[in-house]
Amino acid sequence: MSVTVPAAPSFSPVSAAIATYRAAGERGDADAISALLAPDVALHSPLTARVRFAGRDEVTAMHRDIFAVLEELETSEPLALDDTRSFTFRARVRGVELNAMVLAEFNEDGQIADLTIFGRPLPAVATLFAALPPRVSARRRGRMTGALVALVARPIAFVVRTADRLAPRFL
Repeated sequence: MSVTVPAAPSFSPVSAAIATYRAAGERGDADAISALLAPDVALHSPLTARVRFAGRDEVTAMHRDIFAVLEELETSEPLALDDTRSFTFRARVRGVELNAMVLAEFNEDGQIADLTIFGRPLPAVATLFAALPPRVSARRRGRMTGALVALVARPIAFVVRTADRLAPRFL
């Protein structure tokens, strides 16, 4: 699905911003997303509640990391409630299909102030866990830390994908 930025003046700034965000996501354009973010934006990971990414620079860098591991990203039409928008997307991570939802909350200036990402199914989230944290760790803490995180994360993804293939036979 291709996203176009609305040109009609009847769209609110929030609606225009979410259309721009979706289009930039489909292109993998973190810089275009950066322009939409509030300076104090927060991004909540689908992988853990223990880590929150804060600030425009860090959230933009996270989008670069996300776009580096996701392929064939396609978004859906957003749902709206006041200054909050939500949309789903599908993508592939290391060949595994991921379905996810983005919840975006906007501030009074029409900037994205808070992003929460939810993902499914578990094998895809586990594969994302094996791909994304090592990349983020390497960027933030160095290549050795990234390699250590990969060493821990990859077996988890393997076990979850294997269990996903076998478990349905027993249900």
